[in-house]
Amino acid sequence: MRDNPLRQLLGSIESGDDAWTALLGRLDELDLDSPPDYSAVRAEVMAYLDDTATMLDTLAVAVEGGRADWAELLDAAHSYLGNREDLVSDDEGVLGILDDAYVCRSLLRQASQGRADAPVDVVTVPAERVVRALLGGPVTATLDVAAQQTVLDIRQA
Repeated sequence: MRDNPLRQLLGSIESGDDAWTALLGRLDELDLDSPPDYSAVRAEVMAYLDDTATMLDTLAVAVEGGRADWAELLDAAHSYLGNREDLVSDDEGVLGILDDAYVCRSLLRQASQGRADAPVDVVTVPAERVVRALLGGPVTATLDVAAQQTVLDIRQA
């Protein structure tokens, strides 16, 4: 199976609190009704990232099992993951990895719409609300548009 770049990024953050500094700082900037539970947010974000990595693993297995029609999508996801200076720089720690996972999920969701044969079932999870808030509306909108355009380009190729 192909190496999963998201799993590699996750391996780089699991051990250090420094990776969480920008994300937790962003959490403090949000207008919340009550103080955030940092450990709960951290657990939710890690579950979101791990779930996204599992989706990419599943897609890679499908591609290697003969689902060549999904190879370009997997390549697009891996390309975004491999770009350290994307919309939110990977130097921002977990926050920089979160935008990578978000765009991967957006790619998978948009490519899967209306396709009963999709190898990955992208369900909306509660953590997406938190992820959208942490990344901010302009960033998530930009990522969704980029994912939509990528999927359209792949379909037209």
